[in-house]
Amino acid sequence: MPMTAEASVGAAVPVYNAERFLAAALRSVLAQSYPVGDVVVVDDGSDDASGALAAGFGPPVRVERQPHAGIGAARSHAVSLVQGEFIVLLDADDLLTPRSVEARMRVLNARPEVDIVYGQIRCFAEQVGGRPVPLDEPRPAHTAGAMLVRRSAFERVGPFTSGLRVAEGLDWLLRAHELGLGEATVDEQVQWRRVHGANNSLTERRSLQEFPRALKASLDRRRASRR
Repeated sequence: MPMTAEASVGAAVPVYNAERFLAAALRSVLAQSYPVGDVVVVDDGSDDASGALAAGFGPPVRVERQPHAGIGAARSHAVSLVQGEFIVLLDADDLLTPRSVEARMRVLNARPEVDIVYGQIRCFAEQVGGRPVPLDEPRPAHTAGAMLVRRSAFERVGPFTSGLRVAEGLDWLLRAHELGLGEATVDEQVQWRRVHGANNSLTERRSLQEFPRALKASLDRRRASRR
């Protein structure tokens, strides 16, 4: 049975040239057993019809367009616009499972000390009969694109760092850890991650050096805070 909504949830969806995947992602948000009252899609300067496709959904989906600035800036912009006490993040090529929000909101409603809730994810490359065909077994995913977060906690950490091509999520999560935000992970699949040739982690391989730099920056901040 769907749970009664006790707090408002909004979804932040950045998109860049993901027209062929975006409709499925938005449908997975709108089909949630726990209602998502506002869905903000930030079209990050797409060359395809991503923005027009999202606009065609109508309320509660809203579209904001911006010049291409990267995934960090697009995510931050979407979060700044979306309405809701809690925010679920989703990349435009991925899918939420039907009870993704419900499973995590149970934790957030019951445990005020928890700020961010993750869950299990599985990868897929194609759908058959409208259902993803899994490529692996469920596993915990502690990534920015797979979190449900309290708005107040997100605002404590601040926006994603602009200019990073692949490590914007890690950078944000490290800053959240430094502030001592409470985290939990539900033992339930909450997301399908789509694997395809245009995944950001594949197309931006030249930027993988951002990961050790983000880790070093976090270590430097921790050391400075102890002085």
